[in-house]
Amino acid sequence: TGCKLIIDSYEPHAEAMVENKTWKRNSLRFHLLFYLEKKLSKFARILISATEGMREYAKDKYTFIPKNFLVKPACVNLNEFSKQNKKNEVLLKQLGLKNKVIAVYAGKFGGIYLTVEIFHLLKTAENKWGENFRALILTNHNINEISSWAKEADFPMEKLICKFVRHDEISNYIGLGDFAITPVKPILTKRYCSPIKDGEYWALGLPVIITKDISDDSEIISKENIGYVLQDLNEEEYKKSIEKINELLTE
Repeated sequence: TGCKLIIDSYEPHAEAMVENKTWKRNSLRFHLLFYLEKKLSKFARILISATEGMREYAKDKYTFIPKNFLVKPACVNLNEFSKQNKKNEVLLKQLGLKNKVIAVYAGKFGGIYLTVEIFHLLKTAENKWGENFRALILTNHNINEISSWAKEADFPMEKLICKFVRHDEISNYIGLGDFAITPVKPILTKRYCSPIKDGEYWALGLPVIITKDISDDSEIISKENIGYVLQDLNEEEYKKSIEKINELLTE
């Protein structure tokens, strides 16, 4: 068409679908999308990525060195996500969360995100804090799916609150948490994505448990001592992450 093309949120998708086992590398879907990603990269006037590393990815995978390449932060409206959204008294009372240690997760399950592993982590937290612990899951997933993963991890449903709320309300619900979870599958291409939820968690002052090599976020969390980076998905790492969160909350 001759229209000017600017690609925002420039990141890999075809390889991500293979790495998270949704597609097979020899499938028509993969080859078509990967081909289009290559074409789009070379045709675009400007490429805007969430991470500097995407420049190297384009060079290695698309055999293309971008010239007009920009990196932008994952932006959060600090008027909507601020201290005034922390520990809303009405919601705490309504949800029975007064004086509880609350883990919060806002997002999806499956695809690029973990499933039952999230509940194994929450079970470790429940072992640590007992009756004082609650998990707040903000998602539109079917409650039957949620309960099946919780049951598999032996996490008690009575300590789980699952809600789907509008985005204009989400800051008040995330703000109820004492710490947050970013359970992105630690696959290679997620080094080049940037979960906006981390920016929202940080704007509300929450320490974050995250998997390794996710965007620049895993490195930031480790360097700035604002959470824990899971090096593996096992009981030992879950315990280390909860001990670190307990240390941060105590401080």
